[in-house]
Amino acid sequence: MEETAKAIARPAASRSLREAIRKARLDEAERLDVTADLRDGEMARLELLRAELETIFAEIPKQDDRFNLALVPSRPARLWIDLFTYVAVDEGSGAYLLVRNSENGRRTLFSANNVADMAERITKHVAHEIVRRERLETALVESGRREKLVDTEPAGSGGMGVVVAAFVVGVITGAAGLFAAVWLSISQFD
Repeated sequence: MEETAKAIARPAASRSLREAIRKARLDEAERLDVTADLRDGEMARLELLRAELETIFAEIPKQDDRFNLALVPSRPARLWIDLFTYVAVDEGSGAYLLVRNSENGRRTLFSANNVADMAERITKHVAHEIVRRERLETALVESGRREKLVDTEPAGSGGMGVVVAAFVVGVITGAAGLFAAVWLSISQFD
């Protein structure tokens, strides 16, 4: 019993802070090497995808400034397609992820393991966005034509009357509120 008590009370000879720090530094360096290798791999894979997409992006109409193929070495690295959509490489599986940011958060639109499948999906995405914008612009032009046909009142005839009426109502409301505040403060002192 005394021998076990002496063994417990005596510090282990192999315990050394200096040795633990050295091991921690080696572990940290190894982890950083692995992280750097992963990051370089992500950038290389996204660079391949970017090269595949350059011909597609060259065909986008010059007046359409929504699309910009930009490789950003962030963490994780991202290949931006437009203002809200980018491609990243999944750390676990190494798959390409087409991600869209929205007011509801991030949403993965598509996942693929090879460049060709992801390039095809991005091409479809860009095409759908161009068609959607054309449809919206056509709808705006059509609604503008309808408004011109329906609008028989000359421009500017009713606008000034509404502004004057709103001003008068505001002045009267403000005066009534001020009168009520003064009356309440005087009645409290009585």
